[in-house]
Amino acid sequence: MRTPVLPPLILLVLAAALYLLPDGSLYAWRLYLRGAVARLYRPPDPRADASRDTFSDSRDLLILLHQREAQIADLRRRLAELDAARERVPDQAIVAARVVRLGPDNTLDTFTIDVGTRDGVLPGQAVVVGEAVAGIVARAEAEAALVLSLASTGCYLSARIGEPDGSVDRPRLLGAVRGIGAGDVAAVIFSSATAAKEGWIAMTSGLEGTVPEGLIIGTLAGSLVEGEESGTLEARLRPVVDLTSLDFVSVIARK
Repeated sequence: MRTPVLPPLILLVLAAALYLLPDGSLYAWRLYLRGAVARLYRPPDPRADASRDTFSDSRDLLILLHQREAQIADLRRRLAELDAARERVPDQAIVAARVVRLGPDNTLDTFTIDVGTRDGVLPGQAVVVGEAVAGIVARAEAEAALVLSLASTGCYLSARIGEPDGSVDRPRLLGAVRGIGAGDVAAVIFSSATAAKEGWIAMTSGLEGTVPEGLIIGTLAGSLVEGEESGTLEARLRPVVDLTSLDFVSVIARK
């Protein structure tokens, strides 16, 4: 049996190489290999996780702050609208409400509010945003009411039409406002000849009894043409209230 020569020879060469290496070289190579392995695999840094958590918390707090600011701005707007309504009709009760549902197919003709007879809401009363009319209560139940918007074909409201100075006492033309559907409103003037023109303002006349005088309805948005009824003139009316974005409203109720 022959003894293998190659393994002992390899070991002898390695021993000689290690013997001839300068002092500390083997230790340096070991440190180099350890550093290379460390670069390939680094354990997670807990400080990085804490930084990410802090950033996430700050972002969430910033989003929450913006939401709160928006809510505060909305409440301030709502309070300003209520104050405007009280200032316009100081002798009336103001019932705050919110639109909870639009009409069929989300049309602008009708909408439902979350107050009813228990709150003093009755058919015929005006629904306003600030001092501007949005519609008329058509039907009221205990805790909800159906409102005909100004654009509803069933909404007909007597009005006074005059120059846009905002004065209630100024002489104005007798007329009416009626809905013509599809979000459109018309102003009717009971005269076949008048100086009224685009930009004149329509305000409630108070002739209904349930709607106080002096609430703003809208402005004439076009030239006058012969009306459907004999001896009348009509023009498109641009409501002050944006009927496409109703949210909070108020009902003018008798005290």
